[in-house]
Amino acid sequence: MISSLHHCDYTQKNRAFNCRMRNRYYEEVYYAFRALCPNDFADDQDATPEKNNAWYQHLSKDIKRYERLLMTCLEYAQAAIFYGKAEYTSLYSKDKRWGILQEEIFLVHFLQELLSTTRYVIARIDTDKVLQQWSGEMQGMKSSPVVYGFVSDIQGKLNTMNAGTIDEFKELLKHVLDRFQIGNTLFGTVQDLQNFY
Repeated sequence: MISSLHHCDYTQKNRAFNCRMRNRYYEEVYYAFRALCPNDFADDQDATPEKNNAWYQHLSKDIKRYERLLMTCLEYAQAAIFYGKAEYTSLYSKDKRWGILQEEIFLVHFLQELLSTTRYVIARIDTDKVLQQWSGEMQGMKSSPVVYGFVSDIQGKLNTMNAGTIDEFKELLKHVLDRFQIGNTLFGTVQDLQNFY
């Protein structure tokens, strides 16, 4: 009789399924992230305000899809290593067939970090939309000579902040792209060592 749950057929099949789904979604996550990145990272100094605004609109529209893919990948990655259920786990060093790799555990933490960064960007975009709406409403206030200077000053600061936000997001995505080099290495190791059928 099998004494440990992780050795039963059901658990093995479940782990294999979760690993395959994690791998599939990881690739989708990476390609969805690359689609969010500006094409001109190398020529960033030459980016016009129009190009920056077009990219920012693209980012605002597509980042939620990226977040959904990332959440799905993280769920499968956690399920694949029995996240939070240490009694079911066996490390690869003890079980070459079904054991959990250290890289799989690190991959979960990597995906959690990506999700946290993505949610930060989404929150900033949502706040920016509110500020843009407020800025538009202030346009009407310019007709009043009493508040004209105050409104113009605030709008100038908002415009400066918006330009800074785009630069900040580009810089953040460059760092995430560097992080993906680590994630892709982990992912490659996991794919090479796991051969579920």
